[in-house]
Amino acid sequence: MAEVIRLGQENCRDCYKCIRNCLLKAIRYSDGHAEIIQEECIQCGECVVSCPRHVEMEWNDLSAVRKQIRAGRRVVASVAPSFIAELDVGSIEDLRESLLQLGFADAQETAIGAEIVSNEYVRIMANAETDVLISSSCPPINLLIQKYYPEMLKYLAPVESPMEVHCRRLRDEYPDAYVVFIGPCYAKKSESLASGCCDAVLLFSDLKRWMHEAGVTPVNRGIRVMRGGYRARRYPRQDGIVKSFTREPGWNRVSIDGVGDCIAALEEIRQCKLTKVFLEMTACEGSCVNGPDIRSNRYENRIRGTVVVNSYAGENDYGVTAGRSIRRSFEPLPVDRMLPTEEEIERVLVKMGKDTADTALNCGCCGYPTCREMASALCQGKAQMDMCLPYLRERAERHSREVVDNTLEAADKVIEKQMRVVQNIASILGETTAETKVMLVRLKEAIQDSE
Repeated sequence: MAEVIRLGQENCRDCYKCIRNCLLKAIRYSDGHAEIIQEECIQCGECVVSCPRHVEMEWNDLSAVRKQIRAGRRVVASVAPSFIAELDVGSIEDLRESLLQLGFADAQETAIGAEIVSNEYVRIMANAETDVLISSSCPPINLLIQKYYPEMLKYLAPVESPMEVHCRRLRDEYPDAYVVFIGPCYAKKSESLASGCCDAVLLFSDLKRWMHEAGVTPVNRGIRVMRGGYRARRYPRQDGIVKSFTREPGWNRVSIDGVGDCIAALEEIRQCKLTKVFLEMTACEGSCVNGPDIRSNRYENRIRGTVVVNSYAGENDYGVTAGRSIRRSFEPLPVDRMLPTEEEIERVLVKMGKDTADTALNCGCCGYPTCREMASALCQGKAQMDMCLPYLRERAERHSREVVDNTLEAADKVIEKQMRVVQNIASILGETTAETKVMLVRLKEAIQDSE
């Protein structure tokens, strides 16, 4: 899998926030910095959002897109429906006009592809191809199932994402064009590389930076709430997928957002027999209106973004068809984690001084919720002992005690030596050593008090 996100090594400062926020703990900490374990990562972007020091992106297609435009190439864009919640425009027409100023030849809504995908979901349910159907529109959720729940692949809809469907539709409409997807999701880059559906992927932040540098002010005539709004535009909000198509008789529709809740739902499916349930799963809490590229630039956008999406959407359909099969398969990519034995974990806990209920604080400072999980990560080479703050404090206190003890021992030797010298001098001068002795004893006591 492509290395789309790489945590910055120079700016990493022992905060462990990325580890704390990664529910899958797909991060290794070594040599003083955090590193994403690509084989275990689902590219949800939580590490990007939580990092206080900024991360480095392994890809930046902005220069490539600019180069194609300068070369006179026809460049067309598929824009994720969450654009209405993030960009300062009032409609796709406003955005198209803004992009034309940058040199684009056309820009369309990815929601067109979303409607085609929704129709395919309905077809699968109507044909009773499965008892449980999980939406396949969110790449991080697809990766979550492929890597950690491969036995659930039979429930994952064998359907392309809206991005794949729409970008291929643009290729058919403009055979000679350079196709660009624009959205808020880092995982779309990996999806595009794997599928070859488009030539480049830009984030909303890339587009805003480009407009600023080019001196282009986004066109915004205000959101026009019209009867002609399309329900596929609801895709980027929570429960937007289930609200984009009419309920299939006999089927329940459930919306789940956030990696944690999606994991809990997959565990429930493992244990329970469900019948005729459609599960909309999205990795971001609040869905795409709160995507990682949106959250990394400002506070959470769930309420405002959802309100804007609701205003822009409607109850109509585009009335488009795929014109080809949009079915696809998802291959299992199981994560091979060599978990340590209980004996190995216990040995590490003893070494850390966390082998009793009183000493195992489970404070979470290291990024792991429990000392046992921290010990397991140490065994796997994903963590270091000095990530444990209580362990560091105990080691520092022990070192301080050793320093003080050594200082006192040295002071005793110095005092004894000085007493002998003073006694010799006093014997020569015929004077008492009482006052000198008192002074040296007080010096020793002062050192002891400083302990």
